[in-house]
Amino acid sequence: MGRRDTKTPFVPERDAYKAPVMECVNLGIDFGGLTAVNDFCITIGPTEICGLIGPNGAGKTTIFNLLTKVYQPTRGSVYLNGVDTKNLNSEKANRAGLARTFQNIRLFKNMTVMENVLVGLHNKTEYGLGEAILRMPAYWRAEKIARARTLELLEIFDMQGIHGHKAGSLPYGSQRRLEIVRALATGPTVLLLDEPAAGMNPAETEELMENILKINKVFKIAIVLIEHDMKLVMGICEGIGVLNYGKLIAKGTPAEIQKNPLVIEAYLGKAEGEGDA
Repeated sequence: MGRRDTKTPFVPERDAYKAPVMECVNLGIDFGGLTAVNDFCITIGPTEICGLIGPNGAGKTTIFNLLTKVYQPTRGSVYLNGVDTKNLNSEKANRAGLARTFQNIRLFKNMTVMENVLVGLHNKTEYGLGEAILRMPAYWRAEKIARARTLELLEIFDMQGIHGHKAGSLPYGSQRRLEIVRALATGPTVLLLDEPAAGMNPAETEELMENILKINKVFKIAIVLIEHDMKLVMGICEGIGVLNYGKLIAKGTPAEIQKNPLVIEAYLGKAEGEGDA
């Protein structure tokens, strides 16, 4: 993250000489007369784990919506693997390699664990509508491959034994995990996690940290997360961007961010008696 800013050389060494997987250049969006995000620039290495933090209302989820084409930017560009995403909608952005989870869990709760993951694999099916309706051999071959892949993904996260359980019956932490597995099923090059630790107890958060590191190691993809749990962010993120009022006020390593005065002010406010010079 921040590859173009030579004053903050915190891109992981393993990504230092590789083309970035994602670049945001002067990204911004206005809603009526309100500027929600302005001049957002960030660069993400192909296997980087980076965090996006900031006070409530800073514009973090709006940026995720811009990246995944829920919103189209008012200005600026998003490049994925060097390609401008301006002509993509959400479905095409997902096919191009962007997957995300949400603040509020969005599982199909009356469907099984396996069925939820199969939904994530839909963009990789190799049969047509007619073949599906008529249950032709191509359909059964593709379904067999998809179910085998689903079990592989679930096994990575120790969930293969509950593949037949209804998603809505799972404990909260397991539902969060399943949503991540479903996102991974789409085959992303960038995984966006929107407050993945929200509502989790300390043990579940610790497991989440381990799973994020596992995803990075096994799938070798970039991970971008919005999170308020600073222990999680500082514990696993290699680069961190800090938003306030829709603008990126700081970029750096966890150590740099922790002592940055602009970040401290954004979270805690100015000390009494301190004013602008």
